[in-house]
Amino acid sequence: MTLDPALRRDTRPLFDTDHAHVLLANDARWPWLILVPRDSAVREVHELSPGARAGFLENASGVGDVLQQTTGCHSVNTAMLGNVVSQLHCHVVARSPGDPAWPAPIWGFGSAEARDASAGLPPFALAVRAAFER
Repeated sequence: MTLDPALRRDTRPLFDTDHAHVLLANDARWPWLILVPRDSAVREVHELSPGARAGFLENASGVGDVLQQTTGCHSVNTAMLGNVVSQLHCHVVARSPGDPAWPAPIWGFGSAEARDASAGLPPFALAVRAAFER
């Protein structure tokens, strides 16, 4: 898997599907996963073939569904932004009243709080991975 340097720095691999690499964002403030299409050269969602696009979006939807079920969040923010990192990637973030930025967007809010790597994977990440392994 080829990752943009910013994605490589700010995430760690969680698992792969037929259509995406699923990464854990290294920011403990939110349950936050990032999907990157298997074709790492793609910059925009419309550049994916119709089948790859459908699979990628289905994966993002599935991740959001499990995040909501697992965390009980109020909302799942799903976003594909290409202004800073030009490699296509999809953020899937569980949001609830009382989270650090609620109800504002998380982009550019404060400084990331690194996840404790020695604590293992957070429960939401384990649940998403388990759902996709079935």
